Amino acid sequence: MRRYIAFTIILLSTLGALTSKASTSPTFDLSGDVSLLSHYVEYGLSQSDHSPALQGSFWFNFGSQFRLGVWGSNTNYEHGDDHFNLRLNADIKVDFSPNTNLAIGYSESQFYNGGDHNGNILSLHLHLWKSRIMYDALSNWEASKERSARFAFGNTMDVFGNWKWDNEVGYNTPEVDSINPYFDARTGLGRKWGVIFFEGALTGTSESSQFDGAGDYFFILSAKTEL
Repeated sequence: MRRYIAFTIILLSTLGALTSKASTSPTFDLSGDVSLLSHYVEYGLSQSDHSPALQGSFWFNFGSQFRLGVWGSNTNYEHGDDHFNLRLNADIKVDFSPNTNLAIGYSESQFYNGGDHNGNILSLHLHLWKSRIMYDALSNWEASKERSARFAFGNTMDVFGNWKWDNEVGYNTPEVDSINPYFDARTGLGRKWGVIFFEGALTGTSESSQFDGAGDYFFILSAKTEL
């Protein structure tokens, strides 16, 4: 929690420097979303043991650049008692142009009831039009108590009129002797009907044999709506 507060203060100070020359006062608003997934997979690895997951996020936006929020999801691990993940989030967005920006984020990730997966995540995400280049640093990869870094590239394209085709490939480097670095990949096709975005996605990893089934190919159905 102290790391989260310290990072928040740093981000607020950075925001103040970036906006000190602004002639208008920042606007404050709330945002959020709720998602229902047939299976929760993150970085190619199952986080709900093939079970459905309900996820939600809530953000308080300090203008267009800085925000604080929470995110939560149920989880399920074959050998553990971590059944719910709550993340305290802070991020700041630096705009370079109307179509390019850098998002710097920090998450303090807490699990209940066991706490074996507790840790933090530092992220740097560069958005270039409809493409994104990402770096994520995890302090406790898959409850190993060891660090891991992920480098990834993603792109979203408009297809068939109103459909969105989203693709992402990541390279993961866990600092665990028994685990080899691996690629994860995700491709999803979705469309918005009314206020709900529906998507079908396929995920997988390049070294599935070392994850005891957690890194296999998975097909995921999801529905998401903004609050």
